[in-house]
Amino acid sequence: MKFILLLLILFCRENKDFVSNVEIVRIEKVKSEKDGKPIISDIEISYKDCPGRQFEIIRGGKEFSECIFSKYKVGNFVNVDINWKWDSFGYYKWSVKKIGDCDRIFDALDEVSYDLVEECEDYNIYGEKVGFTCRRIPTSNLIAKCPWFRKK
Repeated sequence: MKFILLLLILFCRENKDFVSNVEIVRIEKVKSEKDGKPIISDIEISYKDCPGRQFEIIRGGKEFSECIFSKYKVGNFVNVDINWKWDSFGYYKWSVKKIGDCDRIFDALDEVSYDLVEECEDYNIYGEKVGFTCRRIPTSNLIAKCPWFRKK
């Protein structure tokens, strides 16, 4: 019995859903029908409630694109629904399931969607700012505020 419990602990991974507030930074039609209705679109969002600079470019299909273009504009702040789960590559991965009222069906072949997790700070020498340095590995400060960015 203890062996089975140990195996469950080792091999069962968390799967959680989160909600975050984002700003819509860019909306772009990638492919349209002849009448101009979007078939595929990209939407760039910025995670405003998270420390540092976190943004994501999300590609969506026809229903998602039509919803986004009919309801939202650049500069709008909306909630996103995020699913965070263990990936077969050996780390946790998040996926945006919904932006505002628009459901997004994730396509496993989508290699265009992109995210950047980055925390930057001033770089000082002898007490003077000479530049900046950025970390692309989430810090404990970022994970505490926005836990879906945790990979391990």
